Amino acid sequence: MMKTFLLRTALLSFCIHSALAENGLILQFGNKDARLADQVALYVPEGQPASSFTGPEKFEAIWQGQLNLDARSRLIFILEGTGQATLTVDGETLCEKIGTPSERKRLSSGKHDIEVKYKSPDQGSAQLRLFWEGRDFDREPVPASAFSHETATAILKQKAQLRTGHRLIKSHGCLNCHAQGHNPVAPSLEDIGNRLTTAWLANWILDPYEYRPGSHMPRLFSGEDAAQKAADIAHFLAPPQQRGADEVNPTETRRGGQIFYQQGCIGCHTLDARGGEGRIGLGEVATKYQQSAIANYLLNPARHYDHSRMPDFGFNEKEANALERFLRSLSKSSLPKNQPGNAKRGKMLLTQSGCINCHATDQMESEMPLPGKLSEINSAQCKKAGYSLSEIQQQAIIAALNSPEKPHHVPAEFASHQFTALRCAACHDRNGQQAHREKFHEEIMHLKPADRAIDDEKPGSHKELIPPLDHLGFKLRPEWRTRLLTGNIQPKTRHWLKARMPAFAKHSIEISKGFSHAAGLSHRSENPLPIDKDKTKNGALLAGITGFSCGSCHAIGDQPAFAVFEGEGPNFRDAGMRLRREYFQLWMRSPMRQWPGTIMPTYASEGRTPLNQFYSGDSARQFDAIHHYLLSLGTKANAENNAHER
Repeated sequence: MMKTFLLRTALLSFCIHSALAENGLILQFGNKDARLADQVALYVPEGQPASSFTGPEKFEAIWQGQLNLDARSRLIFILEGTGQATLTVDGETLCEKIGTPSERKRLSSGKHDIEVKYKSPDQGSAQLRLFWEGRDFDREPVPASAFSHETATAILKQKAQLRTGHRLIKSHGCLNCHAQGHNPVAPSLEDIGNRLTTAWLANWILDPYEYRPGSHMPRLFSGEDAAQKAADIAHFLAPPQQRGADEVNPTETRRGGQIFYQQGCIGCHTLDARGGEGRIGLGEVATKYQQSAIANYLLNPARHYDHSRMPDFGFNEKEANALERFLRSLSKSSLPKNQPGNAKRGKMLLTQSGCINCHATDQMESEMPLPGKLSEINSAQCKKAGYSLSEIQQQAIIAALNSPEKPHHVPAEFASHQFTALRCAACHDRNGQQAHREKFHEEIMHLKPADRAIDDEKPGSHKELIPPLDHLGFKLRPEWRTRLLTGNIQPKTRHWLKARMPAFAKHSIEISKGFSHAAGLSHRSENPLPIDKDKTKNGALLAGITGFSCGSCHAIGDQPAFAVFEGEGPNFRDAGMRLRREYFQLWMRSPMRQWPGTIMPTYASEGRTPLNQFYSGDSARQFDAIHHYLLSLGTKANAENNAHER
């Protein structure tokens, strides 16, 4: 299983995994760098690098791959942004410059070669976005689901290897030993005895890969005395304690299972001990944690390690305790009894073996001798250090060490990596890919709450309408997205959803910025839109019972929805502050196109609505008026909140 995991990780890193190699376009910056891009979109602030291995200077970029059409279409393309750009499809130049739409082009179903060339402006930020328009849909950004590429180029493979190598060096804390730095890449050792059991800790130190294949923790000790050394360290860190037996509470255990079900925890975890498919097993978690430690962890996952991938769901004490009861009920075995250990020897081993180099602690300093400069380390030495690294991963590290190129921080790349590392796809569909929680739903059907009537004859009837992330970076206003990632949106936008949007507070600003840049947009908020009183008045009428009767499904401030049929929509109080103007128009024109499966009706056809008494039925002007009305609600709500806070 370990070999399978490592191979999968390596393939993903080098962009040659069959499932991922077909998605996206190849974005190349001359002979300096190349990476995969979801779509033709880019934003680079002036004076910042466009990619990891380019400098903060003017640049040229090329997107290459295939445009995939499900049906024969007649399309208009347009490039928007700054600088210079051209679009070529099947060898024919359709757009010669930014801002000028192409002629309507008839394209057959299937794959078409596409190339976009771009040159950044002499001054100012670089920006580019590709739009299209068809006979049956209005202008929109060409979605990521429309793009693919056939094979990875040599420069793409080379730069992917360098990126992987540098990430491995950072995640494994290599410089903490080889340069004697101290940048904690592992949980704090403070108070660890009240968190972890002695037996589990000893077994973990002895062989971390037995518990978690692909762990960044090295196998520190080998030979006949390895188990004794591990026991010594464990006895120093977590002296054996007498703990009372956990009380059996079936009601609380059942409630914990329901929470596990509702929050889609199965997307990142399994109910057995081994895990698999990138998920961490929880089957024996009771052997790891001391009593109450699981609940304490769930209440604040970043308390002992602020880089924890476990997000904060905002559980209260009752919920956390119920989850702990449920997780403890999964355990079907126990660890071997504590092997006698010597805490004094354990302290010495802890400081001399490099543990303090990666784990935060305020009480001790590392006494490990410098093992040599990292640039002088070869593959064999790296393997000897006790890390379970595949040959491909070792080669990536060596390549990164031997290369004079050091990666720059690029928000778009950072956000893309975090999207994968934080497993956003566990709960959200994106670009045609189903959320993990849906893939593995059958594993937890037995945990569903009894009061939720689910007709098993209706496939997918269990599924909550969690928003897809197809328009990540384009849909939400940047400041709202940042607050959302930080966990500062109260009350919930969709209060009826059992699933919660967890908080990823540590890197929320940079992740949010990166999502904007990847969509070809600045992270700065849209210019404040002066609220037009006449438009606001008309927007209120359009949203009211004389118009589209939006209040039947949407609450408006403190006024609840009055005639919900299939499902409730988000409160209008937040909509104007939440959604970008551009996306709002796109959404109102064709909700089903933006979110397949949504219950939001379509009101416009060919640029018109049936409400001719407003703006002669012009849908764009009507939706603009509604947007002004929504902004007025958000402005009023913010003013009331600020007054209350004062």
